[in-house]
Amino acid sequence: MPRRLSMDDLLRIQYPTLSVPPRLSPDGRSLAVTVAPAVAAREPGTSGEFDARHVPTLVLGSQITIIDIPSGSRWQPFPDAEVSWGGQWSPDGSMLAAYVVMGGPACLGILHLADRRVRLLRSALVRPSFGFELPVWTPDSRLVVAKLWPADEAIVWDAQGTTEARTSGVEVFSHDPNMQSDDSAPMRMHTRYGCDFGTADVRTHEVRRLAENWNIIGGWRMSPIGSAVAVPVIVEWEEANQQFISDLMVVPLDGSEPRAVAPGVVFNYGQSFSWSPDGERIAFTTSDQPHAAGQRPPGRLFVADAEGRRQPHFLSSDIGDDLRQAFGHPRWSATGDQVFCLVADGVWSVRTDGSGARKIGVGDAKVLRSWIQPPEDQVMRAPADGSLPLLLRDTTSQALELVSVDGTEGSSTTRSSLHKRYVGPGDTLGLEVDWRSQMAYLQLEAAEHPPEIWRLDLTTGEASRLASLNPSLQGHQFGSKHLVEFLDADGEECQASLLLPPDYVKDTQVPMLVIVYGGIVGSQRIHGFGLRPCLCLADACLYAALGYAVLLPDIPLGPRNPRRAIPRSVVPAVDRVVELGFADPERIGVLGNSYGGYSVLALITQTDMFAAAVCSAGPVNLTSFYGVLNDAGESNWLGWCESGQARLGGSLWENRDDYIENSSLFYLDRATTPLLLFSGDDDAGAFAQASEAFSALRRLGQRVELRNYKGEGHWPGSWSEPNLRDVLDRTVAWFDEHLKPDTSSTG
Repeated sequence: MPRRLSMDDLLRIQYPTLSVPPRLSPDGRSLAVTVAPAVAAREPGTSGEFDARHVPTLVLGSQITIIDIPSGSRWQPFPDAEVSWGGQWSPDGSMLAAYVVMGGPACLGILHLADRRVRLLRSALVRPSFGFELPVWTPDSRLVVAKLWPADEAIVWDAQGTTEARTSGVEVFSHDPNMQSDDSAPMRMHTRYGCDFGTADVRTHEVRRLAENWNIIGGWRMSPIGSAVAVPVIVEWEEANQQFISDLMVVPLDGSEPRAVAPGVVFNYGQSFSWSPDGERIAFTTSDQPHAAGQRPPGRLFVADAEGRRQPHFLSSDIGDDLRQAFGHPRWSATGDQVFCLVADGVWSVRTDGSGARKIGVGDAKVLRSWIQPPEDQVMRAPADGSLPLLLRDTTSQALELVSVDGTEGSSTTRSSLHKRYVGPGDTLGLEVDWRSQMAYLQLEAAEHPPEIWRLDLTTGEASRLASLNPSLQGHQFGSKHLVEFLDADGEECQASLLLPPDYVKDTQVPMLVIVYGGIVGSQRIHGFGLRPCLCLADACLYAALGYAVLLPDIPLGPRNPRRAIPRSVVPAVDRVVELGFADPERIGVLGNSYGGYSVLALITQTDMFAAAVCSAGPVNLTSFYGVLNDAGESNWLGWCESGQARLGGSLWENRDDYIENSSLFYLDRATTPLLLFSGDDDAGAFAQASEAFSALRRLGQRVELRNYKGEGHWPGSWSEPNLRDVLDRTVAWFDEHLKPDTSSTG
């Protein structure tokens, strides 16, 4: 008998930990995957970026599982660990290095495959900020390179002269512009990225610190001969542009002085660089935000001398595309005479003297999702036939396609088309490749299953499940999905993902929830499980199981005035679904988290089509949000307002009217929709913003409720289980009250 998804089912789902890539063993027989439950148990003291055990909040609850590829069976390499993540095989295949919590703070753990013996290197306390910052082995399988917890525990950073010791319950924040102009002053450690950097010897357990008190965002790559590591080190923070400036450093493993080979580079997540096959050069792409004429242009390609003897050579003068790489990196030809870069509609190649720039395009109505390359390879690899395998997304059907492209002629052959979605925040963060067997291993999700490991034959295109992480979900019903086409208020063609309840009866109108997030392309989630990964307060499958249709529309935004732009796509999308006969126009709700919460407030102040709304962590007043400080004294939201999602193009004093126009607080007198507000008091400014919205609506006599959760951060999906359950219960009850007045909540 088919079952519907319950809240308990939802919270027990196991997912591959976002941004931690799978790793294939050197013999091709085992795959190390980091997996986490939907809700991770958290220790007391969890606040900010790390918990009390030094575990990044992004990987809480994670455990490494090893999948035996021939049989599909699974086993735990660190069965006694409370947390483990980021498994990395030694080059000789005899060991697995990982970050492990076992009766103490996070440290390097080494699994010896011969007898499955685990050794913890307690002196190598680690401090990775993100899941993709994996330990890196030297080619001789002797040393492991990692970010280390600072020896002096001095986790203080001063971005703008903000200072001081915290004494007697007093926090002092100070700014002296004369001190800030002193370029010789070292940058203090960032609360998230600050670390020491060094090696651990797996035989002697000796830890060697090669650098101390550095700020590192992203990964590090080993030179081909194993003598040095390249790593970006943050040297400056541009508040207004919300970007770090880094020096690309080469760190010799013999303890010699590190050297800057490319100073003053903007890296996105510190991944976009790679060594040449001979180890003499490093290719890198910049990730500058778009600037006005005369300032740094975005996305350029350079090659640096690995000894730092000359300035980096600019290669992309003949390439018109933006080469910014979020999590990916350029790759070299095997002979070291060309560099390859991914863009949305193809692959560029250029010679290392800057000549011969050439693009292999993927055709109209296609988006290049990833090339099929092992995550760590710095050289471009190809199957036996010499073709280039690519993962594309068809923008009409949103299907995932495996395509083989002839690198010489540019002709392509489609191997398969899958109604699935590739799960990975970066191009290769969700896959691995075995060229010997011509197999790729991908994290894929679909309407009928959450993200799982699938095997994709690069020759035939045949796809098969390697291992299910959630066998208990077999037999569940998840509803049906539809891709809805509509015209926005400007007459532009848009799409939306629509999920209908499992027992939906044709030609009936059901209550509908609209999930919003300004700038999202909601149609791209049509083949995702529950419309992941942008969901704010629950999986859409849960709402569908409770009898709601769920709509996730495209919400394109221009460079300015997002508050006015958001309804111009959302309202027509809702109207179209009503016109098609799926939704009851009198029973429509809207919800969103973070910028989605901002989008909710923008909507209810400009339309009365919604019978109820839920806003989590959404800013309502940009004039006050502009100056919020976090616990470290950083003005994170200043840049967000000026050049980030708020799209205000300047400071509060330069664009005062725009700050008011794009703040829903000043228009709440036009809102009639009952509003439920959520905030976590560890989320800087969230409770203050929710309080402003609550106070205003209460003063105006409108139905409003505010729930603030102690010790919780920005996204309810990362909250403790009791608080997340309360959010889900209250959200369902709120919508049931206003959209199903004749029924009681079943949440």
